[in-house]
Amino acid sequence: MPEIRMRPKHQLTLPAHIVREAKLSPDDMLEVTYTNGVIVLTPRSVASSSHEFDLMAFAGIGKGIWGESAQEVDAFIHNLRS
Repeated sequence: MPEIRMRPKHQLTLPAHIVREAKLSPDDMLEVTYTNGVIVLTPRSVASSSHEFDLMAFAGIGKGIWGESAQEVDAFIHNLRS
């Protein structure tokens, strides 16, 4: 079983053969879990389907488009409906 060393800034280098077998690329995301003394790294594509997305990633995307205050937003919508 290959061993790896944790660097001073908590960085790990995965063995090349594991990276190839897991088909990992630079900037791939891994989920990390710790249960009963075992650390598990799971590639994000395996952990959740590529068709799923986090709806909260879109939170706040339209902030300020229709106005800064509730009154401005209401006025904008009222004008659209007129």
